[in-house]
Amino acid sequence: MYYIGKFWARLNILLSGVRIEVENIDVIDRQSTYVVMCNHQSYYDVWALIGFLPLQLRWVIKKELRKIPIFGLGYERMGQIFIDRCNPEKAYKSLESAGQKIRNGASVVFFPEGTRSPDGRLLPFKKGGFKIALAAGVPILPATVVGSKDVLPKKSLRLMPGTIRLIIHEPIPLTGWSEANMEGLMDTVKKTIQAGLDTAPEA
Repeated sequence: MYYIGKFWARLNILLSGVRIEVENIDVIDRQSTYVVMCNHQSYYDVWALIGFLPLQLRWVIKKELRKIPIFGLGYERMGQIFIDRCNPEKAYKSLESAGQKIRNGASVVFFPEGTRSPDGRLLPFKKGGFKIALAAGVPILPATVVGSKDVLPKKSLRLMPGTIRLIIHEPIPLTGWSEANMEGLMDTVKKTIQAGLDTAPEA
């Protein structure tokens, strides 16, 4: 499924007339496990990460995405983790499932904003992914997606060919971090992702 997923993601990107530019890929240790934290502008963020990160990835994504034609079926077949944000008990079980997948050697992706940004600016971060990272004791791998909102904006079916930059940042070890100072960890990750957004040319 790992190779099928990569082929499927890259094929959809190619057929859409979209180009992906990946920066700093060498900071990734392909033998390590991470909690990947990325900003979220478009459904194309998912294809960019699946297609171009050299990691076995699993996702914690809102259950509504299961209903999207093609996307939803693909997510389900690849073993992604759907979360019901309106049901705390089910949401907790989804996060437990994410922790289990990390222990089994997969890297798990979180969009800490919880939804796509309508204008590309970072939204407030949610704590779930950070709690999982701290519990698992694996490094956080921040990533910044730039330009995907122009390819396929939120609440739009207007697909525009273009270029998406995927910027990989240095992993953040969790030594010295705990739930007691988690707000500081969240701020560190947010500033790291924001630094990638700050490299985008002004519209």
